[in-house]
Amino acid sequence: MFRAAIALMMVMASSPSQAEVNLSGYLKSFAVAQDELDNPVFQADKIFQSQNSARLMLDGFSASVTWQLHYELSPVFVSNTLPVGVPTFNIVDGNYRFSDPDPNLLDDDDKNPLFQNLDRLNFQIQTDAGDLTVGRQAISFGSARIINPTDIFLPFDVRTFNTEYRTGVDAVRFQRPWGELGEIDFGIVLGEDAKTENSAAFLQVRTNHNGTDYQLALIEFADQQLAGLGLQTAIWDLGFWFEAAYVKGDEDYLRLSTGVDYSFSENTFAQIEYHYNGAGSDDHHDYLTNLDSTPYQRGGVFLLGENYIMPSFTVQLSPLWFVATQAIYNLDDHSTFLSLSAEYNIKENFYMDFGYYHFAGDDFSLTEAGLPDFQSEYGPNPDTLFMSIRYYF
Repeated sequence: MFRAAIALMMVMASSPSQAEVNLSGYLKSFAVAQDELDNPVFQADKIFQSQNSARLMLDGFSASVTWQLHYELSPVFVSNTLPVGVPTFNIVDGNYRFSDPDPNLLDDDDKNPLFQNLDRLNFQIQTDAGDLTVGRQAISFGSARIINPTDIFLPFDVRTFNTEYRTGVDAVRFQRPWGELGEIDFGIVLGEDAKTENSAAFLQVRTNHNGTDYQLALIEFADQQLAGLGLQTAIWDLGFWFEAAYVKGDEDYLRLSTGVDYSFSENTFAQIEYHYNGAGSDDHHDYLTNLDSTPYQRGGVFLLGENYIMPSFTVQLSPLWFVATQAIYNLDDHSTFLSLSAEYNIKENFYMDFGYYHFAGDDFSLTEAGLPDFQSEYGPNPDTLFMSIRYYF
């Protein structure tokens, strides 16, 4: 599949009279200070990191065929070896990819890894009947704003810094317009070696009726069947959304998100979302064992508890300054993740960000058998300060 895509891209790029090729990308650098860890399971001094990314994007266009080739290099420097993973950096693990180069170009035991991500490699044939896209591409589902229950294909953890481009998956996909505002979208997503247990098939239908957007999703993955629905509409001056997914198979569970948003003025915006995660648990003792289950390994689930409230508030202070705050509160174990961020537009295509992650809740403990035990979802996380610069070209 990838060889065919690359061959087509080379032919198009070598024929400038028939195709247009655009080169763009970004450079990003996050300076991160992470508080010390001191609990019965992990101990670590304050850790300083530099998370960097350079993304190159080639996009080609012709009368009926388009293609994408996006590649990203990410050197990460840390002051000392991390005792646990880095939830603020998205390491692509190969899920829902047919084949992938090793994400770390250096030795796995090197404390300063150099990550790579071939994030887009696809071509699209456009016809009167619809668009056929083959190769590595972004596929997203859902109507909710923060957590999408129907979205199983590599969603970002809420703590991740760089979420501008959704992680690409390997798929053959057909999208057909339906009416003026609707679409029928179906295809297959190929996991490792295209084995059935690693792959998925999906059907997504979107439409609009009387100003309300509706969505239906059916997904088969890892011997599980997902049926989902969603809607977005307005209730008086409030924006309203609802999204739910029921998964049946080796493990049965329900997930749903619903919420409202409101604009107090042109520059002030607030929203609140409730999320129910039936794949999680209301007992923190189950958190670690659940991580090995199908919903967490293949179903796009990363929250550990069952019930969450997630308010957020954003203000545009000036044309150059943007400030936002968001909280994720686990109603079951009473732990909280609070994020504060500010963005400043230095000049055209050049931005600076400032942020603070604060975590509250009970820390790790040890069981009578000496095994690690979560006391809360967010309590063990160290508070984090970061600053970033971003340049686009």
